[in-house]
Amino acid sequence: MACFLAPMATGIVTTVFRKKIPAALKIGWLNIMLWGGVAMLAIEHIAHGAVVFYPPFLTAMQNPADIPVMLQELATVGGTMTIAIVLIWVILVAITSRMPRVSKQVE
Repeated sequence: MACFLAPMATGIVTTVFRKKIPAALKIGWLNIMLWGGVAMLAIEHIAHGAVVFYPPFLTAMQNPADIPVMLQELATVGGTMTIAIVLIWVILVAITSRMPRVSKQVE
């Protein structure tokens, strides 16, 4: 229903504050991972009719009884996906920061 909104919110925050984050953390990688996931999930939700191009945009919002279910999915599924993406990014940054630097040598 709305699970892609959790990584989208994280992506908005990391995109807005990307210039304040040290380059060594490779925030661009995290942004690509987050926004790529959001795009794929949004396309999947559109294809299955969970997201429409007219208000209220999320079909779960049409019936007020479905809103708590949507919020529960947003918190559990969306939160889990966001945490997984961030953990993978942390692992990638940790691995690459420990790799020896290879400099180009001109002979």
